[in-house]
Amino acid sequence: MKISVIKKIKPWLNKIKINNLKKYPPKKTIFNTAVLFFLLLVAIYFLRPFYFDFNGQKVNFEKKINKVFNFSTDIKGDITYQVFPTPRILVKEVNLSLDNTRKDPIIIKELNIPISPIKLFSLEKIVLKRVLITEQKIQIYPVHIKNIFKYLTLNKKQVLKIKNSEIFFIDEQKNSVVFKKVNFTENFSIKKHQISTNFDFSENKVKVNFTNQFNSEKFLKIKIPNLKQSLDINFDKTSTLNKLSGQLKLKIFETLIQLNFEGKDHFKLSKSFIRNKFLNSKIDGKIAFKDEFNFNINMDINQINLRRLLLYYPIFAEKGGISKKINGKINASSKSVDSLFGKITNVNANLVFENGDLRIDNLQASLPEKGKIKSTISFQNNPKKSEIDFNIDFSTKLAKKFMRKFGIYDFKKNQFSLFIDGRLDLRNKKAIFKNIIKNGNERISSVETKTISKSFNENIMKEGALGLFDFFKFKKFLQDIY
Repeated sequence: MKISVIKKIKPWLNKIKINNLKKYPPKKTIFNTAVLFFLLLVAIYFLRPFYFDFNGQKVNFEKKINKVFNFSTDIKGDITYQVFPTPRILVKEVNLSLDNTRKDPIIIKELNIPISPIKLFSLEKIVLKRVLITEQKIQIYPVHIKNIFKYLTLNKKQVLKIKNSEIFFIDEQKNSVVFKKVNFTENFSIKKHQISTNFDFSENKVKVNFTNQFNSEKFLKIKIPNLKQSLDINFDKTSTLNKLSGQLKLKIFETLIQLNFEGKDHFKLSKSFIRNKFLNSKIDGKIAFKDEFNFNINMDINQINLRRLLLYYPIFAEKGGISKKINGKINASSKSVDSLFGKITNVNANLVFENGDLRIDNLQASLPEKGKIKSTISFQNNPKKSEIDFNIDFSTKLAKKFMRKFGIYDFKKNQFSLFIDGRLDLRNKKAIFKNIIKNGNERISSVETKTISKSFNENIMKEGALGLFDFFKFKKFLQDIY
């Protein structure tokens, strides 16, 4: 019985050539088969999500996104799966809200969500790793900005990443600010949260880095390498979005500004300063950002060169001016300032900025040779006119000595006062004196006033408002009218 079984099996074994070991190496055959089988299993595993009903489970998938990434989504388009370059889910036409209210959403045409390759057995078990926004155009409104900052402070493992995208900021007046080639990344560790971004703004590369050291200081650094401008903010350990405090250093247009600040929407400034080659001043006061930018600042000026300052910042030039967005008040004071007349002491003035206009109230100062000056100045700059209305009340108890500075050696009276009321037309480069009164009650006639105005325009206003700060032009004018 045993022999007959062997006889029957042997021909079958010979038929499949099981004994011909030299012709078919069994080790290589088994290895290749195992590799192919393994690759087939891997392919089946990674292709499995193609059969998930993403669109049928859209509501549940929205909830999953919201829970993982701490924001709210309203998916209007299709949801698809992609294997390469890594497993990920593509979501079309998404309304994204960072405050979970779904009001005033940020509209994203495509969200790219890389997923973990470990759990691809079912839609419910898929692990979302991060949100990736690539080559998108994103429109942002002011209402979004606060929520964006709040979202970035959240301690979360799954993070947001932006690559080569364009972001538009649009305000209520429909003014737009465009940031191109935006790249943004977040990184979390046990000790800190880091944000890095770079973008092109007005054809200049801008680099931004934020480091939040948990239970320690926080650092924000912004650099524009081409322009050699930078902003460094060191936030105190206790700083939160509801109460910020720390130190700010801004390098802009060859100016260094350092501010010690504390507040939220309204900031208190203390022990601060501004320095450049025209101005050196201490600063304290308040700045508000809640509704509109506004400020009330005290400036204790150590040094100032008005002529060089106005040459660099030509607010009185035809194409110059003051931004209409600057509104506030500067209470300026200085113990000593150099001027055309020599050393001026005890200077005080209130500078009021209103929608592009500047008013200088209560300007008072002590001049050399026991002189005093009081003045009010109003500067208006708009498409129709660019004018300075002014009145000046000047007096001195040593007039003879004072006038010698301007080459006038035969001035008769020692006590002298002068009141002038007039206007400077900056576009037409001329002055109009309305009233000139000497020594309290001697009114200058209209004919003589016109003569003085003519000489003033020829000697001082010929080259514009900067002539007001030219000693030699003033000297020539005074010698001409005396």
